[in-house]
Amino acid sequence: MKELNEKLIITMALGLLAIGLGFNFYFPSQKSIEAQAPSSIKKYQPIDIADAMAVNSEWPEAKEQAKGEMFDLFTPPEIFINENGEFVFRPPYAVTPKGPFGIHLLEIQLDPYRFQLEGFVEEDRNDQNQTTILVHSVEDGKSLRLSPNASDPQYGFRILEWRVDRNFDENDTTTTEVIAWMKLEDLKENRIINLRHDERFYEDNIDIVFQVADSNEIYVLSATNESFFVGEVEYRLDEIDYENHTVLMAKLIPGLDPVTESLSLYQTSEKSSDLNIETGADDEKLNKPTSIEEAFNSFF
Repeated sequence: MKELNEKLIITMALGLLAIGLGFNFYFPSQKSIEAQAPSSIKKYQPIDIADAMAVNSEWPEAKEQAKGEMFDLFTPPEIFINENGEFVFRPPYAVTPKGPFGIHLLEIQLDPYRFQLEGFVEEDRNDQNQTTILVHSVEDGKSLRLSPNASDPQYGFRILEWRVDRNFDENDTTTTEVIAWMKLEDLKENRIINLRHDERFYEDNIDIVFQVADSNEIYVLSATNESFFVGEVEYRLDEIDYENHTVLMAKLIPGLDPVTESLSLYQTSEKSSDLNIETGADDEKLNKPTSIEEAFNSFF
């Protein structure tokens, strides 16, 4: 029995040895592969590459900027395509060219709404029903004293809403911005109007009169982005400042970048001299308003 066990152990050992040799033969280790690698390796011979010929390039000089232009990264221009398919830009600021602009602003004809909110008188801030609202009638120049939610059949309107907003300054609690709003229903024109006490309300129709400096031709525009041509030069109305009676105009010249200028009301030397004579002769006649609209404008 003991001899049988010894033979069985020897047989198993020989079998394991055979299996190990076979595994090593079919799956050699990395060390065995490195051991079989050749001892000498042929060195790489680089190929010479011909030197490239140097070519001298000439860069064109930058074109001179148009008058009043300024390029920076913080105020980029507004780029658009004109009617000729060319890329031009509109600067985001008003510039004044060195040469003459070519046109003058003669008049801004505004059509104020027939009622304007002059102001208000508060007897009790917590009770708006005790507030007296002051409304100016442009048609006859009268000042109407009304209460909130009042209705005036004679003038054809009634107050729908009255509100007073007070905005306090965070840094200075004593400073307050007071804005009064009034919503009225115009019974004659059948529409709703919102009025603000510190701003005048105008109708949509407006006429802005321009004069060409050389030929004295007259052009009238009624809204922004409208334009007129003087020869090949286009003048476009960009902005209207109703309070200061100024406009921002863009001068578009073919082949050149636009130039913008802020125009104020223009007075000829003849008008100025006539004005001085009238002032010296009769100040009261000069200061007297000639129309209801002028009387209303002088009130503010």
